[in-house]
Amino acid sequence: MPKRGWIYEKGDIHREWMEKIEEGKIGKEWYLLIFRKKMKFITDFLDKQKGKKILDAGCGEGVLVEKYKKKGYDIEGIDPNYESEFVKTVSILKTDYKDNTFDIVLLLDVLEHLSYSDQYIALKEIKRILKRDGLLIMSVPNLANLTSRIKFSLFGKLSRGDKDWNHIGERPFPEYKSLLESHKFKVEEIYGITITIPFLWQIVTVFPEKLQLVHDFLLNFANIPQISLLNIFIARNIK
Repeated sequence: MPKRGWIYEKGDIHREWMEKIEEGKIGKEWYLLIFRKKMKFITDFLDKQKGKKILDAGCGEGVLVEKYKKKGYDIEGIDPNYESEFVKTVSILKTDYKDNTFDIVLLLDVLEHLSYSDQYIALKEIKRILKRDGLLIMSVPNLANLTSRIKFSLFGKLSRGDKDWNHIGERPFPEYKSLLESHKFKVEEIYGITITIPFLWQIVTVFPEKLQLVHDFLLNFANIPQISLLNIFIARNIK
């Protein structure tokens, strides 16, 4: 049996999310719309990376690791709260990998769960184990998405992607970009997911299964990272 942390006590959540998406059973879980678009971007990217040495850091139960390992990829997964044949119980804050080990490091919805001080430690460790010119693929929620900006202007409150005790290190978009650049990563591409247009976004969160097309087209009509709910950074390690 795999070792589980608190977040996995109720099952393999990422695997369950993938199954619901494949079956089109979004139900009331609006976040699956964002998860689906993120995973589409990541899998399209990974499909072109065979032959590269890849680390999925903070991979949960290792759904991506399992999928691509079975395709013959050289991919490993680490997570401090999980262990299986595909995942090692290791924190990205301190790994036992040698310098310059990986061509690609995935850090998907991980950084916002770390304190601000630990984010610096994590990026320093990723830089160490990533080869020169290697790529960091990082997805993070944007605390300054459009709805959050308006809500703060009117009421002085922020609209977070999750509870503050869970997203303890959530930041606005420009801070993530500056954080990467301060660690000498060159940001080559940023892909924004879901512009939180007021009222339209709130309606989608109430009826996500019925309004999937509205989400996919009207809330993703353009790539505007500054006001999107989630951003995917592709950053090159320029040691």
